[in-house]
Amino acid sequence: MGHHGTFEVSSPIRRRRDGRYAIKLDPSVRAVLVTMSEQLAPMIGPDDPMTRRLFPPAYAGDDHLGSETEYRSLVDNALINHHRQAFSVLTETAQADTLSESELNAWLSAIGSLRLVLGTRLDVSEEMVAPEPEDPTAPEYALYELLGQLQFLMIEVLAGELPEGGRPEGTL
Repeated sequence: MGHHGTFEVSSPIRRRRDGRYAIKLDPSVRAVLVTMSEQLAPMIGPDDPMTRRLFPPAYAGDDHLGSETEYRSLVDNALINHHRQAFSVLTETAQADTLSESELNAWLSAIGSLRLVLGTRLDVSEEMVAPEPEDPTAPEYALYELLGQLQFLMIEVLAGELPEGGRPEGTL
């Protein structure tokens, strides 16, 4: 027990002394992450309405249509490859007990993408209230929340390694 009768709960994601990250997730959570990644990877593209949030516009409005088209021609393939690679790493390492920093970053990217797509499907907004348990969208919303919690935990453990000033020496 912690202070004032509270329980101390350790994070399911933590950095080990050897620099790797220990991952303690329920097998059902790991299975859902793999299934979602395998289902989403082939769908990724800027023209799919479910994955549109993975391809944010650089320019808004009809007066910038030419610039946006040029931007899309330059970055869309790189974005598609980035997302698919992140899903691939997550799928390949889903059963691992430890991850390297690059693998954890790939998980963070893949989980962020899964959450964006699920949020689009659910039409999540700042004003949205969680659905009632009997609502047919309740299981998907619970998954959306779980992905958000995993994202938070990964960011928290990665941010914990930053120096007091907030960024490592020698970076922008």
